[in-house]
This record gives sequence, C-alpha cells and structure tokens, in this order.
Amino acid sequence: MLWYKDKCSFRELGRQVKILLWLWLIVYTACGIPRATAQTDSTAAIVAPAKQKPLFSVGLGVQHGSIFAHSREVQNTRGARPSGIETILSWQRNDSAIFELCHCYPRQGLLLAYYDYDVELLGKSGTAAYFLEPTYRISDRVLFSFKGAGGVSYLSNPFDSIVNPGNQSYSTHLSPYLLVGVGIWVQISEAWWVNPGLNYQHISNGGTRQPNKGINWPTAGIAVSYQPLSRPWYTGTRTNEKYWKNYSTRYDMALLGTLRRGYTQGGDRERYPVTGIALQAGRQVGNLHMLTLGAEAYHDGELQEKLRREDIDASPVKAGLLLGHEFLLGQFQFSQRLGVYVFDETPYYDRIFHRWGLQYRINRHFSTGFHLLAHRHIAEFVDLRLAYTFQKRYR
Repeated sequence: MLWYKDKCSFRELGRQVKILLWLWLIVYTACGIPRATAQTDSTAAIVAPAKQKPLFSVGLGVQHGSIFAHSREVQNTRGARPSGIETILSWQRNDSAIFELCHCYPRQGLLLAYYDYDVELLGKSGTAAYFLEPTYRISDRVLFSFKGAGGVSYLSNPFDSIVNPGNQSYSTHLSPYLLVGVGIWVQISEAWWVNPGLNYQHISNGGTRQPNKGINWPTAGIAVSYQPLSRPWYTGTRTNEKYWKNYSTRYDMALLGTLRRGYTQGGDRERYPVTGIALQAGRQVGNLHMLTLGAEAYHDGELQEKLRREDIDASPVKAGLLLGHEFLLGQFQFSQRLGVYVFDETPYYDRIFHRWGLQYRINRHFSTGFHLLAHRHIAEFVDLRLAYTFQKRYR
C-alpha cells in the first residue's frame, strides 16, 4: 500500500488537515458564539412576533485575490491574481423565532459573480450560487458574519488536448462552486451597509471528467448593500433550555452510488458504477450541532478499470472510518467529515480523505442528498445517497 507519492506529501497533508480543522473550528465557534456584552440593551427586550417577513437587500461588490497552486500539475497558474465583481440578493431574518434557534440574524440569498483569472489558460467564469450567512450583532451598527455558498460556475476555457493542453485545473464548462468566508457589516446610513470580507473559493467538477485539479483562490473584497426597509434588532432573552439533551444517539444507514467517467483499455470513454454503504452514529451537542462517527465501504468500477489498464494487482474496494460534524438546519443537514482508510490497496492517494455533504430529511426516517469525496485539494467524485435514520427523541 502506497501512502505518499513524493517527499513533500506528508507536510502537504498536514497543511490540508490543519486548514480543514481551522475552517471547522471557525464555523463551529461562530454558530455557538454567545452575544457579546456590547449587545446587551439597557432597555427592555423588544417584543416581536414569532416570525416576521425577512428584510430584503441588494448589494454590489468587488473581489481580488491569488491562485493557490496546490500541486505540481497546476504550477503554470502560480502568481495569477484573479479579480471579480459580484451582485448579492439577500433576505435577512430578524425575529424571535430565528433568534431562539441560532441567536443570530441569518441572511440567505443568491450570489452572482464574474471572475477573470488573470491567466489565459484558465479564462473567465460566471457563477450563480445560494449562500447562507449567519450574522452576529456586535453593536447596533456593526455585525460579524461567516458565509457558506454552493452553486455552479460556467468556465470559458476548459482543458483541450489540442487547443488548451496546459489547463489541468478543469475540463468541463460547467462545474460545482463552493465558498467559505468571514466578514464585517457596518451600517453607514439608514439604508446603506458596507461589507468587507475574506473568502476562500473552490471550483472543480467532482471527478466527472479529467483533468480536474480544481481552482482554489482566496480573495479579499468589499461590497456595498442597499436595504430599503429596516427594523430594530430583536433582543429577547437568550434561552438556556437544552431540549436536545433528551435526544438519544441518532443512527444512519445509507446506500451510496454514482457513475464515474473513465477509459477502457482500448482508450474509449465509458461510465463506471460506484456503489457502497455508509453507517453513522451521531450525538447532538447544541441546537444546531451534531458530532458524528461513521464507517463506509464502496466498490469503484472506474478504479477497477484503471488498475486493470495499469496492470496493478489491487482491490477496487475502499473502506474507511470518519469523524465529523453536522449543522442541523431544519430539514437540511450540512456535514463535514475527516476520514482515514482502513482498507485501501491502491497506490493513488493518501490514507487521509475528507467528505462534504448536504442531506435533506424527507421525513423522520428517510433522507436523501449528495456527498463529495476529496483527497487534499483533489475532488474524487460526488455520490448520491438514500439514508434511513433511527432516533428516539425522548428517553
């Protein structure tokens, strides 16, 4: 079993693990952060209905950053300085119902962005993404926020063996898009806000076509937002009720599957099935948080054909253990997991991997969604899942 491909792999792996842990820590801390002392009002709490209409705003922003050339194959993008413009349509909650759930004032909405990657082989992109942005009140005119977004990007110049062979970052016009970021909201007048922030952005096609090293670029930017209507921040008393302590451990069993594009021994394109099973136990530790421990095993048909082509005697089955966290967002579950293979005979990747998933609860027992498997910055594939859940709500 081959653990690393070169002398630098251990150090690179360590850096990626640290990045993932820091991102998880930032998000976890932000979701669970108590209100700062500055938020405490000397007047009585504002009385508000359980739920009110979200506050609409529209914003325009600019972003500038640098390409993270994370592997040898994409060193031809090192030094590039991508720039972008973005339009943000958002709806912000400010009522007692949402405050009791997360003690914050979350925004959600649509992000539309255009980027020039400052290097001809990468070209340009247009992106449409949904975002969720919990915001926390520091004072009446200053808020802190963190943002997560997911969507799709159209890229202008994919890999082509004749026209654009140097592009090892993406090979399809359409690719999934992800963003994580933090920012500050500052009110400068009754209707206008300024929002400086830092973002880390990623584009890859999930392994549906190679090459697929992905584009990774951190950016700093600023946006100006217009909010025509406003109302005082809800400042009700924070409840200490921990109802979730009466919930038992949640157990999930999921069937997973997808089709991966690969090549036959004759060089023809073919789609190969990936099928497997995943088991997980989860314990809720907050209104929005669950810690998880799981195991998964899957058979990869594309990997089997690759091993056959390269005359490698190894099993196309992989099995691993995973430790992770879930955000419990109503009927949605957003998960982040770090795993280690306990069975992997192939020589292509490290033992450490990570998974990112979004699951929708159809009812109490059944849910469905998709999960991305990645090794360091390389997205392997996206699988679809159907899960059965068992949990006693009260002991």
